Amino acid sequence: MSGIDWLSVAALVVVLALFVGIYYLKNKVDFTILTLGTLVAGVIVGAIFSGHTTWITPIGKIYVSVLNALVTPLIIVAIISSITSLSNTAQLKGIGLRSIITLLSTTLLSIILALGLGLTFGIGRNSYLSLDGIDASTFQAKVTSFSEVLIGFFPRNVISDISEENTIPVILFALLIAVSYVLVANKTPEKVKPFKDFIEAFKEIIFKALDFIIGLTPYAVLSLIATSIGNGLSKSGIIWSLLVLLLVSFIAFIIDIWFINGVLISVFAKLNPVKFFKKIIPAQVIAFSTQSSAGTLPVATEILTDKIGVDGSVANVTTPLGTTIGMPGCAGIWPVLLAVYGINGLQLHYGLGNYLLLIVVALFVSLGTAGVPGTATITTASVLTVLGLPLEIIVLTIPISALADTGRTATNITGAIVSATIVGRQENKLDDTIFEQSGTVQSSKEAATA
Repeated sequence: MSGIDWLSVAALVVVLALFVGIYYLKNKVDFTILTLGTLVAGVIVGAIFSGHTTWITPIGKIYVSVLNALVTPLIIVAIISSITSLSNTAQLKGIGLRSIITLLSTTLLSIILALGLGLTFGIGRNSYLSLDGIDASTFQAKVTSFSEVLIGFFPRNVISDISEENTIPVILFALLIAVSYVLVANKTPEKVKPFKDFIEAFKEIIFKALDFIIGLTPYAVLSLIATSIGNGLSKSGIIWSLLVLLLVSFIAFIIDIWFINGVLISVFAKLNPVKFFKKIIPAQVIAFSTQSSAGTLPVATEILTDKIGVDGSVANVTTPLGTTIGMPGCAGIWPVLLAVYGINGLQLHYGLGNYLLLIVVALFVSLGTAGVPGTATITTASVLTVLGLPLEIIVLTIPISALADTGRTATNITGAIVSATIVGRQENKLDDTIFEQSGTVQSSKEAATA
């Protein structure tokens, strides 16, 4: 009995008691507030039981493991579901292909923006991350060259790629299957209808599982923050580094939403950006407040058709695709900033080739996004997995992630609307007469949400 660390036992008992409190509060307190509360509780527990949090560590580790298990199936089902929503090859080659290229292009710009800001501000520097006592050299060994990873992008054995978490080959395989489905469905839709039904059913199941895992976030935050603080992170400046990360993320959101998109609207859609942004404010506000790209979709689509003048054939394809492909906030800015945060915090030595790899990986992963809560967590996990960075970084940043999600969602929906407008112009399906109208009359959906 003398070998038992009673302080570790006491720490576990305290955490379990706090779990009971979280359980009773989860339906009475806003999720973001509850998560921030668990952050504070984790800091207190870690400080009190410094050096005695060994028994708490497995709780957070289990959460990270289960979250990681959902990454690959979610990416596969999101890609196949989004591409198979295109009803025929003409739509795939025309509006569909233009939409995908435009959505990925806007996301690429957000990735480059995030990387530039992250390196300029040096986010994560001097935070000296030492996750769960793991030495940074563990991850230094996982830094691979651009050429090595590029070769590994292409699928060889999809089963082994899934089991080994080779995300990029899985994405390419999913794209191959999705495009093949559309080609077959164009000629004999009845033969492949069961496959489409299966994908949609599987998507519902995966999304429900993701909802369940995301609902456990407060418990994981409490456990991992307590462990991290108990291992000495309280002395490393991590709290300050997280605040800098949050500030830089909002700087990136602002630049992307209004400056980059303003230039794109002016150059490629040939519209007045000031008038354009005035028209789409309702969708941005709803996205910011609800933090749901999919939930904002009806309002965004109506604004595109009734105020911007984009034909429904474009608005009803590009905008929904924008909630599953691209998403510059959740799949561009946030994963890249967290990757840079981890690289600097673990004091890894990344060269130009490694950062080019980060850009390519983030762009590929943006093909497998999903317009549901927790998307940023999944896309970030995918990017960090490919780069060999620890997923614990995600959990440490979840408290500020909940705040950043407002800006991320507004960035996502703005990118989708801008992309749809550009595609509308390219396809000659944009009515300038509608756009030039004042647009002061509220639509039915806007009135309902007011």
